[in-house]
Amino acid sequence: MADEIYQPHDKLFRAVFSDVREAADLLQASLPDTLRNRFDWTTLTLVDGTFLDDDLRESQSDLLYRVEYVETAQPVSLYLLFEHQSSPDRWMRFRLLKYCCRIWEADLRDDPELSELRPIVPVVFYQGPRGWSHSTEFADLFPEAARSWPWVPRFAHELLDQTTLEPEAVAGGVKGRITQLLMMVAFDRHVEAALDLTARWALSLHAGGGVSELRRFILYLIGDQGTRGDRGV
Repeated sequence: MADEIYQPHDKLFRAVFSDVREAADLLQASLPDTLRNRFDWTTLTLVDGTFLDDDLRESQSDLLYRVEYVETAQPVSLYLLFEHQSSPDRWMRFRLLKYCCRIWEADLRDDPELSELRPIVPVVFYQGPRGWSHSTEFADLFPEAARSWPWVPRFAHELLDQTTLEPEAVAGGVKGRITQLLMMVAFDRHVEAALDLTARWALSLHAGGGVSELRRFILYLIGDQGTRGDRGV
């Protein structure tokens, strides 16, 4: 049952945001200015591979990109983790650190001559029935008295909490917007408004010749209606 419920989300997420133009549109529209303006988005490329734990692939999906840092033209990794669990997970930050370590291990395997690690910016894209309720700071997993210790790892992730969005606030390219709206419908949020906006943008997609993409969205929506019925929604 879990495969039936979650795989359509993963397939749609990967299909749409493997397109670097859609990924760039989403990230530029969603990340804070202090981060967004640091990257040359014309250099964004997709890196093959997934870094997830095998037993969590029913509730997560991931995409890894490379982009140049404006000030130095050095490559930076952007790691987009798609979470769609029934509730926010406080230990997601621990898993995220493991995934980042796997990315660095892959970098070293691909280029044993590396003398420095490539920075990683982790971005969590969250869809679920409830809003995200946990800190984005890894150190907050430790007792408060220990968080300033030099032995405690420090990193933070960016959070794109889709549960807080109104349909009109969904940002990105056309395919990325439709994807986010259909996931709103899948989680029973703003269903009528989300479907209305989806129909408008789907017309523009069809007019632009995006028939195969439109078919993908229709199949996702039909499949989701079936799984929603299985869940008694």
